[in-house]
Amino acid sequence: MTQKKYAKMFYPSPIGTLSLVADEQYLYGIWVQDQTHFERGLGDETIEEVASHSVLEKVISYLDTYFEGSVQHLSDLPLAPIGTDFEKRVWAYLQAIPYGQTVTYGQIAQDLQVASAQAIGGAVGRNPWSILVPCHRVLGSGNRLTGYASGVEKKAWLLQHEGVAFQENKK
Repeated sequence: MTQKKYAKMFYPSPIGTLSLVADEQYLYGIWVQDQTHFERGLGDETIEEVASHSVLEKVISYLDTYFEGSVQHLSDLPLAPIGTDFEKRVWAYLQAIPYGQTVTYGQIAQDLQVASAQAIGGAVGRNPWSILVPCHRVLGSGNRLTGYASGVEKKAWLLQHEGVAFQENKK
């Protein structure tokens, strides 16, 4: 059996260095360095850092545009077929959240007819395509800033970048 090979490029972003991983066909992930679930499902021995890669260069172009403050849609980028059926349903929902808008975990649960907002939160937290599949646009009840795999301060930065109002949690 042939071992799967992945290409990796790093992207310096305002929220930290992003690790971008793809094979010749699919984008497998965009992770903030050392976040929860970092490079989940990928083995270190199969990842090679590259200087150029067609799939990853599309992602970099998208990220450049996003961080410049422009809205761009990447509908032609094939995302890897990973995750459970439930996670895939939640991630598909996330992709439909427009730039500069938010939804709550409870709203997603209601829309997808799922009994538990916590189950939604678990799937949102395992999203492997940070920023591209905008899990940062999901808030707690009352538009409270809650959970983000790479830290709530990064989530707050992304939301402020998009001009979104939210409630910070009081300590």
